[in-house]
Amino acid sequence: MKEALREVMSQFYADGVPADAIGRQGRFPEVRNNATVVKGMRRTGKTYFTYLRMRELLSTGMPLERIVHINFDDERLAAMAAEDLHWVVDLHSEMFPAAADEKCYYFLDELQNISGWERFARRLIDSHRIQLCLTGSSSRMLSQDIATEMRGRSAEVEIFPLSFAEFLTFNGVFPEPPALPDAPRTRGKLKKSFADYMAVGGFPDVQRTDATTRIMMLQSYAEAVIYRDIIERHEVASVQALKYVLQYLLHNFARKISVRAISGVLRQLSLPSDREALSSYLSYYSDSYFAYPVPLRTDSLAVRRTNPDKFYLVDTGMIGALKAKNDAEKGFMLENAVFMELRRGFNKVEYYVTKKGEEVDFFATDKVTKEMRLVQVSYEMPKGQTREREISALRNARSETGIENCEIVTWDEEGEEDGIRIVPAWKWFIAKHK
Repeated sequence: MKEALREVMSQFYADGVPADAIGRQGRFPEVRNNATVVKGMRRTGKTYFTYLRMRELLSTGMPLERIVHINFDDERLAAMAAEDLHWVVDLHSEMFPAAADEKCYYFLDELQNISGWERFARRLIDSHRIQLCLTGSSSRMLSQDIATEMRGRSAEVEIFPLSFAEFLTFNGVFPEPPALPDAPRTRGKLKKSFADYMAVGGFPDVQRTDATTRIMMLQSYAEAVIYRDIIERHEVASVQALKYVLQYLLHNFARKISVRAISGVLRQLSLPSDREALSSYLSYYSDSYFAYPVPLRTDSLAVRRTNPDKFYLVDTGMIGALKAKNDAEKGFMLENAVFMELRRGFNKVEYYVTKKGEEVDFFATDKVTKEMRLVQVSYEMPKGQTREREISALRNARSETGIENCEIVTWDEEGEEDGIRIVPAWKWFIAKHK
């Protein structure tokens, strides 16, 4: 194992840090004697996000020898055990004894693949000469359990698929989101690009590929979630039921989903329908950052428990790759994209129901400033009952909550009514980054 690890480490020093790492939104949190934890679904760009930090370090004049990068998903390390992890430090000291005496930066991908990794990570954190960064695609290690495993010694950042603003720069449409999006030519490019963004999605590696290749790649990402992030890490009683839960999510995203409803359908199909197991399966998809539950906004725990969560999926391109196109769902697709943009912006996101039973899609609270806003999504705002329903829900929610920041995101309509802003999606998505 020592020689396999030496081979992996030597390859990194021979290849260096990739020069094509693109800029991503979000800061790299780095706190002394704490681990930086970079989490998110597979293939969202977590490793390249750490490459950006490595390049920043190199730009200050730091030699590459003071950086350690190891991907524990490498098949050469498949047999590695916790008792072998000390070779990481020992080999680095062997290879670069002078550098090892200085402060070094350790970037360890998918360390949770090694059972018993926690004690090694804590030992690195306790070292005054090592700044540790961990990346991973399972929140079993990197979310609920991280406080216990790292004993509060971590600063976390979540990486998502590309935002629309990142999509524009990644694909060379604009060097940066335009400050004046209403210019006729700019407006046209933004509308076309947003339609492309909704279809292609934001996973970095599928950009600029043909449709067949993109769909195959995105389907393989979903398979990796099922088999590597769920089945290999959990005791799944029924793979059939697990896969059905995925299909249920795909056909009911942006809507309320209850375990009771899933159980009822599975019972009709003569498949395992144990509610406790199904609840676990939903949590596994959430833990792997594939699906995101959104609860009802309420101060009552009892009310929250009796009202089902709405679920959103990680990427509209992924949704399109996993199910047949359905134009009737374009409103749900837009709502899903809006949710991911709110979630990307470090917001606590809930849905709200007025006293009259009207639903507002999103009650978003900035986790830092505590600023709150209400966001409704409506693909079209035709005159008549549909328009009045959307306006009325926001108007009543505003009255009940006292929140003045209210907006409706549409596909292409813009205006204001009763103090409620109506914003086309292609403008709303880049306005969030000004």
